[in-house]
Amino acid sequence: MSKRNPFDYVKSINKKNYEYDLAGYNPFLTNRAFAGFIDTIMFAEAMNQAHLLSPALQYDFYYYAVRKGSRFDPVPKPEEPAHLDAVMEYYGYSRQKAMQAMNILTPTQVSEIVRKLDKGGKS
Repeated sequence: MSKRNPFDYVKSINKKNYEYDLAGYNPFLTNRAFAGFIDTIMFAEAMNQAHLLSPALQYDFYYYAVRKGSRFDPVPKPEEPAHLDAVMEYYGYSRQKAMQAMNILTPTQVSEIVRKLDKGGKS
């Protein structure tokens, strides 16, 4: 049997479908997945404290302790600086290049770019 995705084990715990083959189980990723929810954060902390337990014992702990439920945690996107779109438009830069430019530009320069791109009318 092929190695499974580590998050398949998190799904099996949440859906209460017991997984017998733990070849691809990753305790760190499982702890991280459950640390993002208010109802499972204390379980994740308990497993962080008991990190020396075997993967089978850790999986069993989560399986029997966590209530069945749908937990989906989208990956948070990094916050973009204000007026990034204006810098992109003004210089014709890609998003990545504009992020680099924002590290160099002063707030006064960014304000000037926004002022030059202002087309008037309602916001």
